[in-house]
Amino acid sequence: MKLPTGWNKIKLYQFKELRQIDKTAGYFSFQLDSLAVLLDVPSEDLEDLSIDEITSMYESIKWYQSEPKKNYKHELVLEEQTYILQPFKKLTLFEFIDLEYFLTNDYINHISHIASVFYRRVDADKWQNVEFEPYIFSPFDRYELFDDLNVTDVYGILTDYMKYREDFMNKYENLFNETDDEDEEEQLDVKDFDSIEDYKASLEQKEQGKRSKKWGWEALLFDLCEGDLTKIEEIGKLPLIFVFNMLSMRKEMGYLETPKF
Repeated sequence: MKLPTGWNKIKLYQFKELRQIDKTAGYFSFQLDSLAVLLDVPSEDLEDLSIDEITSMYESIKWYQSEPKKNYKHELVLEEQTYILQPFKKLTLFEFIDLEYFLTNDYINHISHIASVFYRRVDADKWQNVEFEPYIFSPFDRYELFDDLNVTDVYGILTDYMKYREDFMNKYENLFNETDDEDEEEQLDVKDFDSIEDYKASLEQKEQGKRSKKWGWEALLFDLCEGDLTKIEEIGKLPLIFVFNMLSMRKEMGYLETPKF
């Protein structure tokens, strides 16, 4: 059995499996499971090896202890079709909302889903302008296309997007919920307030913050489509930057009633 010599030999599905290995089951078990994933074999196939053999094999993969290089390709070929990296600035509202879900719900396990949002097939219109494939598919239906890629083909896109996202969040910070998780968990004491009315008002404000955090995107879409749910698809396809520029204008003018998200 020949062990891989670097991250450029590891597939995305293997990378996700490596990050999901139970580290509480003991160091030897962790070594065994790690080697099994890297060799792409069931762990049972290695159980006949001695502890010394397992230890020696594990020591030969020191590169595994470090993070993959933050590289990524701008063009991929999947099942004989070419996929091009769509620029972050072209994100739509729906795409951004989906990316937020993947980033906040174990982004490593969803790295293939994230890649499926960014990489698209392209075509030329009648004027020969390049058009990216519209977001009419679900990442949950397409992510497996990316699982067989080498992790170094796409891993760096996470870093670049997180930088873009941070700049975006900072630019529109007045539209995002700044409530700290610790603030949400802090219990209010009626003794700290001048009156029962002040206590009730603060309690309601806290509960409103929780509801806003839970239903932030839904509330935003509902507000943008003015309660007409048949318009949500149309709203979701709008460019993200355009939507947030309009939201910023509405907030500054005092027209935005949707709580921050």
